[in-house]
Amino acid sequence: MGANGLKHALSIVLCCSVLILAGCKDDGNVVLASADSTGANSGDSETPNNDGSGEDNGDDTSAPTVPVAESRAGRVYDETLTIATNDGGTDDIVLTVMEPAELVAGESYPLILHGHGYGGSRSKTPDAFQQRLRDAGYYLISIDQRGFGETSNTVRVMSPDFEGQDLVGVLDWAENLEGLARRANGKMKVGSYGGSYGGMYQWLLAGADPEERLRVIAPDIAPYDLTYALDPNEVIKSGWVLALVAAGEVPILGLATTGDPSVIVDHVLEQVQRAEGLREDPVIYEAAVRGALTNRIPDAALNLFRYHSLRFFCENEPAGSQDGFTIGVPDPLEVAPGGLHKIDALITQGFRDTLFNFNDAANSYDCLKALGGDVRLLTHQTGHILPASLGTAGLEDPLDPFYAALTLPAFQDAGGSQTCGSLDLYDVTFAWFQEKLQADKGALDAALGIGDKLCLSLAEGDAIATDTIPRGGESFDIAMDTPALSGTLGILGSVLGSATREPLLQTQSFYTAPVGGGVVAGIPHIAITVDQIIDPVGDLLGGILGQEQPGDCAIDALALGCDPIYFLALGKRAAGTARWDLIDDQLTPLRGFGSHDLDMTGIAERLSEGDELGLLIYGFHPQYPVSFSRDLLVPASTINGSVQIPILDPQDYETGV
Repeated sequence: MGANGLKHALSIVLCCSVLILAGCKDDGNVVLASADSTGANSGDSETPNNDGSGEDNGDDTSAPTVPVAESRAGRVYDETLTIATNDGGTDDIVLTVMEPAELVAGESYPLILHGHGYGGSRSKTPDAFQQRLRDAGYYLISIDQRGFGETSNTVRVMSPDFEGQDLVGVLDWAENLEGLARRANGKMKVGSYGGSYGGMYQWLLAGADPEERLRVIAPDIAPYDLTYALDPNEVIKSGWVLALVAAGEVPILGLATTGDPSVIVDHVLEQVQRAEGLREDPVIYEAAVRGALTNRIPDAALNLFRYHSLRFFCENEPAGSQDGFTIGVPDPLEVAPGGLHKIDALITQGFRDTLFNFNDAANSYDCLKALGGDVRLLTHQTGHILPASLGTAGLEDPLDPFYAALTLPAFQDAGGSQTCGSLDLYDVTFAWFQEKLQADKGALDAALGIGDKLCLSLAEGDAIATDTIPRGGESFDIAMDTPALSGTLGILGSVLGSATREPLLQTQSFYTAPVGGGVVAGIPHIAITVDQIIDPVGDLLGGILGQEQPGDCAIDALALGCDPIYFLALGKRAAGTARWDLIDDQLTPLRGFGSHDLDMTGIAERLSEGDELGLLIYGFHPQYPVSFSRDLLVPASTINGSVQIPILDPQDYETGV
């Protein structure tokens, strides 16, 4: 790609990014997710021994390597560490150390790590939760991750070879903290918390540290697999990709105030060519630019994202090749797959999160649960929320009288609080650390009240508890006798209102809640076939382009007669109304002709008597602003099959959470 082509592509990416983030500023700070949040759960299982030689329940301790010399008030101070990375270079990692409020001679204190969200930076002074931990006798270390805050070099989005080595180096340095608590086996007592990117570092450190020191974690709204999070079912989550690229370059957003967009583009192009000055590494820009141009993320980038995911440490599959970058340098791939140890994990996740959705949390839960640790899963009503919607733009009410004829789909609704029913997840997280690191037995039971059950949030103040993650469920047929619109027609079909969409079968109602209502919660499943409508012109061009059959795209950048893209959702229509609402704003994209047998995105909703459930089909949605089908020869397809919905029986869950 030449300089002019790259400049044009970056213009598109950055302009779209700035527009997406225009409504995301709060006192000058970019806000892409909830505040670094925590969640928690309890349990009386033993904390595993870090050397794998047996169990260490947390009550047994050994003496600190460096005892507290004399009693004194705890300090808050900054530290800069120079740490070697796997490419032969070094990173200067800046962190803030928050000592316990009081250090007492002869006493010992566990360590808790804190990580910020993407585009953020470390806590330089204790916030309310951190001060609570200090007062309870914990060390806190808040870290500027690679490329963010005052830490050097570029953001590679949690590479085991770069950010991973940085994090291992932080623990190596912390070994000599005065009065650091240790388990009976001599390993440090250390826990971690943080949300989003601040959850990803916990997965990475747990998998990349050869000493296996991190055994107690509390990640919130963190992905299991970045390839699924950013490219679900081979459809780029372009709304979020553009937003994240912009969020990682906060200084560039500041240049937008000059009023001359060309200044931004010239600055970015110059820095990318020099491979310096940007927060994000050139590999991230190349993935975004090439994805925007071709409508597909290149294989090298997908392999990079998978290597940077919890999935890599959960599965014993070697990292895929990252060859193929033109302006970016691949990872050295020095860290082996699999080998993840037993961990006590308090996983929290927002059902409204459209970047890292409930399926991410479910897969992380399954992975860590299989390792034998105490693993809990609680949900809430916030997370990564795209900023713009009809409501925030002031358009929904004026259009409401015409809703039956025209409905512009919103990004998504606003998020909620960090609670699951009546459970305050900050309080539960504090209790999690108290029980796991301070041997405060009973702290979790007092804060949680549902034992090791899962907490599924249905709405603000409304939640249920289940023993397992509901998957699949009651089956309903999908019959698409009238074609589903794709491509440019799909954009038109997506803004049509119910009065038009329902006769076109773009909306299919299949269930009405009985007397007393009900609950739908869990991960739906869909098994469908997307069939091509015969098009002699498309068949002819397909043969010329060398396609083996109508569903094969020989050239990704020139898809002709082979590349339908749809966005499926489960919707709820309240009794007596005409409006369909996406449940939890969740979409499931799919791409291509043929059979598709896959999980839909997880949801949780309470139904009132007379509420309808239906399948909504879009050829375009603002959550995926540049990811609709560009295939001009596939204006429509037929879709048939079935969808399995987790409509729960009252005996399957507990209320009153």
